[in-house]
Amino acid sequence: MKGRLFISVAIQVLLGILYITSTTALEISTKHDLSTPEMIMEAGYPFEGHVVSTEDCYLLSLHRLPNPNGNGKVVFLQHGLIASSSDWVIAGPDHGGLAFVLWNAGYDVWLGNFRGNTYSRSHCTLNPDQDEFWQFTWDEIAKFDLPAELNYVLDKTGVDKLFYVGHSMGSTTFMVMNSLDATWADKVELATFFAPIAHVEHMLSPIRFVAPFAGMIDWIAEHMGLGEFMPSNWIMNILADLACSEGSWFEGACENLLFIICGFDEAQTNSTMMETILNHTPAGTSTFTVLQYAQGVNSKKFMGFDWGNDEDNILHHGTKDPPQYDLTAVNARVALYWSDGDWLAQPEDLLKLFSQLPNIYKNYQVPFCGWNHLDYLWGIEVNKYVNYPFLEMIEHMQ
Repeated sequence: MKGRLFISVAIQVLLGILYITSTTALEISTKHDLSTPEMIMEAGYPFEGHVVSTEDCYLLSLHRLPNPNGNGKVVFLQHGLIASSSDWVIAGPDHGGLAFVLWNAGYDVWLGNFRGNTYSRSHCTLNPDQDEFWQFTWDEIAKFDLPAELNYVLDKTGVDKLFYVGHSMGSTTFMVMNSLDATWADKVELATFFAPIAHVEHMLSPIRFVAPFAGMIDWIAEHMGLGEFMPSNWIMNILADLACSEGSWFEGACENLLFIICGFDEAQTNSTMMETILNHTPAGTSTFTVLQYAQGVNSKKFMGFDWGNDEDNILHHGTKDPPQYDLTAVNARVALYWSDGDWLAQPEDLLKLFSQLPNIYKNYQVPFCGWNHLDYLWGIEVNKYVNYPFLEMIEHMQ
């Protein structure tokens, strides 16, 4: 097993460690099917690929835009549900790709990839064709993936603290991780959450329609994918009908799982970028990871996934009952970026979250009516409403 692990990691590292010294940003087409590394390099930015092994043996790809002549500060960007590192670069240097904005400002930028997505589909003994590979939720991601990624970056860069940005599930997992381990307050200068998700009782996403069936694990797995989240055609059609109003979305959006779950904001969407977005999303995750949010609608609590029986709960949690995560134990400084058009992070749920987090550094409502869950990544005016305010905030932190 160790031999195969070494070979697998070695191959990925050899393929991934590329370094382009040019610092001149190039214009790249908004229509393409380039990978995250290719998008970075085509734009003329430096790139490094790294592979991190988790405690439970998943191999995760990290993408880095190194900045040896920058300010020496590190920013780590973590994607959300069924997404990948491509989220931060799809928009390109000239249209709001946050990775490029931060690099241009002098930061050493790292992009994470959680287990099961396009860039993290390896394991030292399992493969994605096996159902066992997909037996995880964001409990495991918070317990194993995110700490492994962040500790690797801290060790590799030698910095004492880094800036963290989590979108959607990237915020969920950080809150779980920090609630279980208070030492992250000493390693993270500021944790910024774009579209923060913990409580989901009032979400408008079609995920809520799955909630009544969230306890029927076997049935859900059969029709939403026994491992990877791949809903059957009839469920996709139902969700699309629930999510879409005829004639209101760009062609293709209502056929894409990410937009069905998260919604769509036509006012902030660059239609020429849509083809590229659809080429990269959904990027993959387990059925159980999505189902965990549906269970939260029912429980009205921020808690671990209920696997439906004592044996599996003990296997995953060490107890017969799933744990409840204590948000008052999240002691890192956090900045919250939220909006009124977000299907997954509704104001009622956000108020509950705000009342529980003890160390809020900044509470920022995006000043654009209708700003939605995905606009934080690709909105036409993402620089104006999110990226530049975020950059100004970390540049002037006390």
